[in-house]
Amino acid sequence: MTGRMYGRWERPRSAGFFGLTWGTSMLGLGLIIAVMVGFMITRSLSIAGVSIVIAALIFTPMAVTLNGRTGWEITLLRLQFAAARARGEHLYRAGRFSKIPGIAKLPGLLADSRLSEYETAGGRRFAMIHIRRTDHYSVVLRVVPRGKELVDQSQIDSWIEGYGQFLAAQGRSGEVAAVTSVLENVVETRLRQAREVARLIRPDAPRYAKSVMGEAAADTGGVGVRIEARVAITYRAIGKGRIRRDEAEQAREIGQRLQGVLSQLARAGLPATPLQAWEVLGLVRSRFDLASQRDVEAAGTDITSTQSWDSVGPIAHNDAWDHYVHDGARSITWEMDAAPRGAVMETGLEELLRPRADVPRKRVAIVYRLHSAAEATALVDSDFRDAVAAQQTERGIASASARIRVGNTGAAREEQARGAGLTRFGLLLTVTDHLDADLPGIEASVKAMTPAARLGVRRCYGSQAAAFAASLGIGLILPEHASISKRVSA
Repeated sequence: MTGRMYGRWERPRSAGFFGLTWGTSMLGLGLIIAVMVGFMITRSLSIAGVSIVIAALIFTPMAVTLNGRTGWEITLLRLQFAAARARGEHLYRAGRFSKIPGIAKLPGLLADSRLSEYETAGGRRFAMIHIRRTDHYSVVLRVVPRGKELVDQSQIDSWIEGYGQFLAAQGRSGEVAAVTSVLENVVETRLRQAREVARLIRPDAPRYAKSVMGEAAADTGGVGVRIEARVAITYRAIGKGRIRRDEAEQAREIGQRLQGVLSQLARAGLPATPLQAWEVLGLVRSRFDLASQRDVEAAGTDITSTQSWDSVGPIAHNDAWDHYVHDGARSITWEMDAAPRGAVMETGLEELLRPRADVPRKRVAIVYRLHSAAEATALVDSDFRDAVAAQQTERGIASASARIRVGNTGAAREEQARGAGLTRFGLLLTVTDHLDADLPGIEASVKAMTPAARLGVRRCYGSQAAAFAASLGIGLILPEHASISKRVSA
């Protein structure tokens, strides 16, 4: 029995003249009118010529796109990065001899975040991360994905449908800003299994049984890679008035919704458990400082006695144009440039997610930005109208592409009317290794993995530190922190 095919995703795009967006078309029309009015007032050919040159300099960077970005986006990004370097904002120094001794706060967009721990009415403890700049509250869930070995195709299809229903349910109320699914490959220290075996051994057990269990927990040598998976749910401030500003009230509201979230994930084949504060501390600390991973796993719950949210950041970092250096490690993050062309099966990302010995520390984060039911209805109708308008104005190959887009947007409109959710999604791929690692070789491996997944990716130039933090899956949603206006974007 063959599996289902998935696809019909479309990048929202307003239809304008000659294949341009509506905003770019209106800008061009406005510039033409301005040049004509200027000539009618001045009656000067020289002034008209200068006006045409200025209009061309304004319009061309908007009409020409490179890797999904307009010329104005690229120019502004480079100017902002150069200005940040001139102010020294790309460097971060913490620790005992910093301006605030003993503090190693998270840098950049996570600087104003807070970590707290609360308990649901059922007695389940969970950590909550508050990003104060956007007033977002996030809960991170550890999930245990079930493998596909010896599983019927119908069951796999049911799990995928269940995850789609989970996303649709989170988006209906408009309270959830995003859901971030992270699958990460990390170096296996075998400390966790040793601790679990030690917990299972009874003091009065036979000596032979203890010996066998000890061998099972022993380090077998070599470098292993294990898979960790988590789902972060990021909520907007819930309620009105005082409740929106009270962190404890937000935790209570989120705690009430948590049991429903866990049930929905279980139906999708993803049994989940909320991370507690000590687990989030260890997660963030070991990702910024690779050398601390063994100590973090050995400490376990005792990490809270030596670490706090203000000390799990890097001691030093350097946010370069095309990579990110942090505490003796170097990371490179890529972002999805284009979704897979055509339909794919559920194994589409398998090559990208599979653990590899040559890329031992790899993190893939898929960010789902959910629309409420009201927003979804308006957006699918708008996309369908834009697609029809584009089909009527384009010819040749562009017309064939426009016809396909009409079919896709029409199908999305029908599915949304039947109760399906509407979601924007993107992907971040982060590879981390020591400073002396063969990063050119790792980059070549990444470039080999992404075509197998039929994904288009590009390096996050000028935003490596921010992209690294967003790929951690702890509630940082990059579009909410954009520094470039949507008016000059593609």
